[in-house]
Amino acid sequence: MKEVGQQPKDESLAGYDPKDHAKFPIFLLGTGRCGSTLVQKILNSVEEVMIYGEHGGFLRQIAEAYFLNLEDKKIAKYILSQNVVGEDATSVTESLKNPQRWTAWTNWYNRETVKKNFRDFIESFFNPITLGRKMHWGFKEIRYGIDDRVLEMLADLYPQGRIIFVVRNPVDVVASKISARMSAGIEADAHSWTEQNSHFLEFYRLNKKSSRIVRYEDLINDNGPHLDQLFNWLGFSLTDRQINIIEITRPSYHGRPRPVKLTAGQINEINKMTKGLRKELDY
Repeated sequence: MKEVGQQPKDESLAGYDPKDHAKFPIFLLGTGRCGSTLVQKILNSVEEVMIYGEHGGFLRQIAEAYFLNLEDKKIAKYILSQNVVGEDATSVTESLKNPQRWTAWTNWYNRETVKKNFRDFIESFFNPITLGRKMHWGFKEIRYGIDDRVLEMLADLYPQGRIIFVVRNPVDVVASKISARMSAGIEADAHSWTEQNSHFLEFYRLNKKSSRIVRYEDLINDNGPHLDQLFNWLGFSLTDRQINIIEITRPSYHGRPRPVKLTAGQINEINKMTKGLRKELDY
């Protein structure tokens, strides 16, 4: 995976001024049952933050379209390298209207406008103008990080943005998935935990300024220090309001099933399948 989101001199970003948009976005990612909803609630307790919930992972297909536009050789040759939007719009019209011209690849957009249009599309879902003021907008999602380029797209479109990865001990994740009837089977759950978090860890290592890994256990057990570090990184001030959210959202299990108790054999199986990555994440 190549490093992304660290290209302030990229000419494709010419004309993009973050002051004209919202405050920098925050994208919250993790596996299912990792604690991402808790982090979402904590962030939403900050006045100028609006982190929306899951959306079915439709940005997977959007990322495919995004990189098709930027990487396809024919698109680069016949469209992006030729069109200068806004400087000579009439020539495009005249070309399309002239039956003697070769117009099979004639379009109006270039690389800069491709990026602007994809930003506008994403923000039409997650940064609506109805908010009425500039916000740190974003979303949380559990469906990215396995065979997709969504992270790469978000970092490329929003170099000022922040990406937070929430991780949790795989044994607890699998047990929680079984209790929530979200499990695809212990082996499949352990495999997806490893694949998804490996992708997150690789991205983090290449983009440490714009991304951060947060362990669920650190947030709920240390009464503030790790959350304070996260807030400092985001440029926010931590208050008792955020600490209280951790306390009031602790599971009471009244009327809800408790996480299943896995057998020693099942735990050993999960630990064996996730051993290398667990060690890298300090589990």
